Amino acid sequence: MSKRVIIYLLSFAIFTQLILVDDLKAITAEERLIEVEKQLQAVANQIKQYEGEKTDLEKAILANDQSLNQVNKELSEVQAKLVQAEKALEEALAGYDQSLDNLAAVQKNIIEEQTKLGKIKNEITDVKEELFETQKNLNLAKDDLQDQAVELYINGVMSPSTALFVDLNELSDFLAALGYASSIVDSAYEIVEELNAFERLAETQTEFLTEREVERETSISNLQIEEEKKNEISIEAEEYAEDVEKKKDIVESEKRQVESKKAKVLAERRKAQDLLNQANKQLEKLDKEHADLEKLEDAIQADIDRLSSIGGVAPDKLSWPITGSYVSSGYKWRRLRGTTSFHGAIDIPSSTGTPIKAAAGGVVIVARYYGAAGRTVFIDHGGGMTTLYFHMNKIYVSVGQTVVTGDTIGSVGTTGRTTGPHLHFEVRLKNPYSVDCSLPYLDPTSRGRMNPFCFLD
Repeated sequence: MSKRVIIYLLSFAIFTQLILVDDLKAITAEERLIEVEKQLQAVANQIKQYEGEKTDLEKAILANDQSLNQVNKELSEVQAKLVQAEKALEEALAGYDQSLDNLAAVQKNIIEEQTKLGKIKNEITDVKEELFETQKNLNLAKDDLQDQAVELYINGVMSPSTALFVDLNELSDFLAALGYASSIVDSAYEIVEELNAFERLAETQTEFLTEREVERETSISNLQIEEEKKNEISIEAEEYAEDVEKKKDIVESEKRQVESKKAKVLAERRKAQDLLNQANKQLEKLDKEHADLEKLEDAIQADIDRLSSIGGVAPDKLSWPITGSYVSSGYKWRRLRGTTSFHGAIDIPSSTGTPIKAAAGGVVIVARYYGAAGRTVFIDHGGGMTTLYFHMNKIYVSVGQTVVTGDTIGSVGTTGRTTGPHLHFEVRLKNPYSVDCSLPYLDPTSRGRMNPFCFLD
């Protein structure tokens, strides 16, 4: 065998022994009680931590609710302000509509006055034309009378001065005073009558024209007044229009503010809801973990109670784990495969499948495959005593299970590092010096491993 292989086997053996020693130290009854207490303290600390987180979440939710209430209050104020702005807009629009109605009425009056004025102008034009014709006829009649006067002068009826300067308006009276009944006089009378008719017509037309001129002036004045009203109403309408535009801008600004507030509120609500959902999920998680921790605490407490029932005194005697067998390798120094080491146990050979019994009552603290030891069971008997069972073919017990003396815990096998089917049986004591046993009673290489013959019947 090469030196490298020997060194490897030696190192592996030492490492395996150290693992077994360390594990045994960690799983004695008293140390298990200490470990349980540590677990309980850890559970308590975790519960305290989760309770603190729960309180923080509840505070966060409360603060968010307060913030949401404040935002809702601000939203109500903005909505009320928006109602006022919309009311002002309606009033402005109503005023603007009234101004438009007034403007339409004035415009109608202006059109009527303009129509009336146009009619008056047409009437005046017609009367002026008629008056022109009357004047023309009147002048002709005067010319005829003048011709008659000249003819009367020629006939010696009147003197030249009388004929030339006779007042045509008094000519009929003059002719009547003369008392002539000739055809000339008759013709003059006709001319005078025609002349008087033309003069009366001219006077009537003149009066009508004067009245129409007055009406025209009145219509022009009314039209000017209506134009002024129109200008005033137009200015008022423009002012209303400007006011409406301003109010529209205000309303739009208010609407944008409201929409912004609404968006903020919705965002705050979503944020609050998310926090609330997170809080609920966290609380559900905390409740579950709390329940699990309580179950763990109960289980640990049950282990404590079970361990406590074992008692604080190690048994004085142990039963043989395999009935009717012999020891093939005892508690001693030995040389195996070129390596010398202390065998801190006894090997009890038997056929594969032979039942292995608990040497005393206690609690199973290890039940698993353990490297070179193969399938292994550790039983804590109380008082710091633990028995170990190596190389088992099958394991029939589980960790935490309570057994009594003679219970079947497994069967003989060849698992792990072994030369054949057998049971490696160890006894370990936390305080070996308390046991009075014939030498050698104590493993010189690993503290705690006792000679099983000190306890076996």
